[in-house]
Amino acid sequence: GNKMILPQSALDHLARLNISYPMLFEVNNESTGRRTHAGVQEFIAEEGMCYLPYWMMCNLALQEGQIVRITNTTLPKGTFVKLQPVLSDFLDISNPRAVLENSLRNFATLTVGDSIVIDYNDKRYEIEVVECKPAEAISIIEADVNVDFAPPKDYKEPERLPAHDAGVGFKAKVEESELAVPEPEPKGPQLFGGSGQRIDGKAIKTPLSSPSIGPSAAPSVEDELDESMPWRRRLRNGVKWVNPPYGFNMGHMSAQKGAAPPPKPVEDLWGGDGKKLQQ
Repeated sequence: GNKMILPQSALDHLARLNISYPMLFEVNNESTGRRTHAGVQEFIAEEGMCYLPYWMMCNLALQEGQIVRITNTTLPKGTFVKLQPVLSDFLDISNPRAVLENSLRNFATLTVGDSIVIDYNDKRYEIEVVECKPAEAISIIEADVNVDFAPPKDYKEPERLPAHDAGVGFKAKVEESELAVPEPEPKGPQLFGGSGQRIDGKAIKTPLSSPSIGPSAAPSVEDELDESMPWRRRLRNGVKWVNPPYGFNMGHMSAQKGAAPPPKPVEDLWGGDGKKLQQ
């Protein structure tokens, strides 16, 4: 985060003043004129010493042992901040917004022009603060801040072909695909190119599908019915009973109800006349 460690004497001096909480400070490097803002983490530093995060020292162009001026200040709560990653590696994170929101909990303030550093998965990502509202320096402690992202500084958009060039290329590809590729003619002797003959002399019926004719047409519904019911075209008026079944007239109006069927006439097997070979 951007919190620093101050000496105990700073806490005693601030306790006697009428200051607002949380304690926020302006850190100024008078030799270069650079300034930023930070919060305080603890008051355990040695007298006359102040400990700052390394990335804050880089923003202020400070070196160890240099003099820095720290002033207590009051900052408004932020409502909007716009951030810009320095390198496009930050976009490789699966959910950069969630990572950023979790990392900003360790920050107390944001100042326009600062480059904050976020640690994630053993890597450091540098992000620059481009815009803040309602002021150039804001407090983000217990504040509802809307975050917006700008494209990384080293991001380059992919080049796009002009519209007319793309149309010409597409038309050429379509024309090439429409050209029919002629099939090569078979060379050499053709196997099984003759015709067969039947032993009984009848004509050979050409099958519905063969390599020479090509695939056969889809079978019709009538043909399927003929195959499943071969008798439908042989009997015009349907199936007929040659002999009436057993008990056909029993219980019908044509005979007495409950009467047995009439017996069949007895045929005389030896009722014919004999003949002689010689008259």
